[in-house]
Amino acid sequence: MKNNFCLIILIFILCTCKRPQDYREQTEEYVKNKNYELALHAITKAIQLEPDSVHNYYLRALIFDLTAKFKEEILDLNKIIELNKTRNSKSVNAIHQRAVAEIELGMYKDALSDIDYFIDNRDTIGSLAVAYLNKAWIFYKLNDFKNSEKFYKLTLSENNEKNKNIESQAVVGLANLAKSPIDGLELINKAILLDDSNFLAYGARAAIYIDLNKIDLAYEDYKKAISFKSNYATLFFNMGQLLFNYKNDTIEAVKYFERALELSPQSPENEIIYMNLGAIKHHLGNLDDALTYFEKVEEINPNNDVLLYNLALLFADLNRNFDALEKINKAININSKDADYFDTKGTILATLSSFKEAKIAYKTAIKMNPKLGGAYYNLGYIYGKENNHEESISYYNKAVLLNFDLETTLINRALEKIAINEISSACDDIQEAINLGRNDVIPLLNKHCK
Repeated sequence: MKNNFCLIILIFILCTCKRPQDYREQTEEYVKNKNYELALHAITKAIQLEPDSVHNYYLRALIFDLTAKFKEEILDLNKIIELNKTRNSKSVNAIHQRAVAEIELGMYKDALSDIDYFIDNRDTIGSLAVAYLNKAWIFYKLNDFKNSEKFYKLTLSENNEKNKNIESQAVVGLANLAKSPIDGLELINKAILLDDSNFLAYGARAAIYIDLNKIDLAYEDYKKAISFKSNYATLFFNMGQLLFNYKNDTIEAVKYFERALELSPQSPENEIIYMNLGAIKHHLGNLDDALTYFEKVEEINPNNDVLLYNLALLFADLNRNFDALEKINKAININSKDADYFDTKGTILATLSSFKEAKIAYKTAIKMNPKLGGAYYNLGYIYGKENNHEESISYYNKAVLLNFDLETTLINRALEKIAINEISSACDDIQEAINLGRNDVIPLLNKHCK
């Protein structure tokens, strides 16, 4: 009896083991219900049981595509191509799909190579319209506008089945290449007539409206585009940019930027999103959050001088002045032609009481931008700290002429004048500051001027 019982248990275990096909069927059901996490788990189980199945990798690549995990998708497409090579197959569809994933990651030269391979090696009869459409977009992103136009036109001529969606997308592409916003707008309206649900058309028209300073119309078009394609990260990114740069609505901008990150965590546009979120958080005083976002940008592109400049400003506000100095020096090494970088370096050095080096930095900034009022003001302050009152006054004079923080500059200049006994002129400065609203200096006026 004991032996028979064990045999029954063994048979039961064997019968309940799942086959790769079972996992594939589960995967397809999960994908249908948009339960991508469970779908990924199921198809990975199938791959473990059947690691040489092209179909398994196609299914997982589809899931990665739907969840915007394009780096992982490319790895599975590479596996499909590798497996098919051993079976004397060209894998042209996998190579085409790899090009699409490469476009999403900004790998445009790799995508162009794959698209060309697909065009040259496809072994089925049918339209090349979609391939030409993708190739036109790649050329556009590579700033090769002549070839971009050529392939958008080829898309239209190759669109034998008169697919309105493809035709509409090609017209949008030509609109992006138009010589003027008005010409572009005419083509976009044509694209919408061809396919009034083409989200790319509304997004492109919104961009044209921004160029024409019709911000409210742009906002409405982005909303409409999102209503048609609510999982397209670029639309949320563009809406965030509009809200941040044109409507000054940082709260709503943050929501759109964060949604773009959720939808496409590997997008090359995320560098700008993290930068914007960091700047917003810094502006709102959320310094730790700002640092988190800026560090994400640094992971993506450690040689972004604008990032390094922003990090320097943030570290200065966090009283991490030596870190701030390191970042601004690195920014200057990358881009030595930005006056603001030297102005910021001067301020950091002044905070560290390195006045000699600070003066050099401020004077470099002024040489680059003679209208940089803050640099004159700060030089006035440093020379005052060094009791060089005449030099201090000369720099405050220039800051006043540039209307830089006029009330404060007038008061500081007055104090320097008092130090060298130019009382009458100092009183004029104090009175002007009071007229501008600085009532807190009335005691100073009473002390020296009455």
